[in-house]
Amino acid sequence: MAGETEHSPEPTVLRPGSTASELSFLAVHGDAPVRAAVAAHPNTPAELLGQLAAEFPAEVLGNLAWPLLRLAQPNLLKAWPEAAVIALLRLPQAPEWFRHHAAKSDSLELQVALARHPALSPAEIDQLARHSAWVVRARIAARTDVSAELLHTLAHDPDYGVRLALASRSDLPASSVAALRRDPSHFVRQVIEQTQRASLSALLFLLCLWPG
Repeated sequence: MAGETEHSPEPTVLRPGSTASELSFLAVHGDAPVRAAVAAHPNTPAELLGQLAAEFPAEVLGNLAWPLLRLAQPNLLKAWPEAAVIALLRLPQAPEWFRHHAAKSDSLELQVALARHPALSPAEIDQLARHSAWVVRARIAARTDVSAELLHTLAHDPDYGVRLALASRSDLPASSVAALRRDPSHFVRQVIEQTQRASLSALLFLLCLWPG
């Protein structure tokens, strides 16, 4: 009616004691902040977290219930959608135990996502560099935290796709550059020369700009 003040609906607030049934209902709420809060709530059922992880990976990974979830369901991640696990793997804070699960998975998509993880240990990098799938090794070849020794090994990889990933880098040690310049693949040799020329041109340009 005229003269009356319209009131907005009360915002949905999750309580510390919200039950699993309440959280299940709110997990499909129209407001993203509400769904995100459900993903972070320690009372949210594990199956529901798996459904929310693809949309809210940081909230799910930061959920305080993880120690209890892992104790109650050691193989929990195997039951989750692959898209959810991949979204969690993309986070720099994905813990070692989570990466260990991905390393044991038979899913190539998970292995590729793992190879992209920004905080792999040297042991994890070394293991993935010897993966049977060339696309995983290629992802390792593209990383900037690979040792010179491992780069040299990858420069002699049997699959030219891995060597091509290396040839596209401008930061290779001299030994790797020399190996790729002798590569049996004409395409790889062509790419390494183009990359090195571009790198040299960029360096000369910077030197020209340097105040004398």
